[in-house]
Amino acid sequence: MTTPTPALPRLDAHLTIGEVASRAGVSANAVRYYERYRVITAERTAGNARRFTVDAICRIRLAVAAQRVGLSLADSAEILAEIPPMSPDLEQWSRAGQRLIDAGQARIAELTEVVGEYRSLGFLRS
Repeated sequence: MTTPTPALPRLDAHLTIGEVASRAGVSANAVRYYERYRVITAERTAGNARRFTVDAICRIRLAVAAQRVGLSLADSAEILAEIPPMSPDLEQWSRAGQRLIDAGQARIAELTEVVGEYRSLGFLRS
């Protein structure tokens, strides 16, 4: 794994943490949490306030969906690392969405197997 190079300040990084939180449907603390796990990144103003680009909203929404299918934030950050900041490439976003679908289907299969064991009392025989 390579160390990311520091990003140059982005002129379009202007959303506050509160704006991102509101538009992504999470708390400001959650935004900070997603930043800590590198799901999103922020630029700092001269006064040290965080400023985000609009794609932080999509990245958080994808991470929330990923958590719902059992992926970790590290998994989400890995998926999202493949999408450059402010990428208009819908194919990249579609691939990220497909990875969520695949993970969700794998989770459903796993849970179906577990429920089958419970129904047959197979877990008692192991």
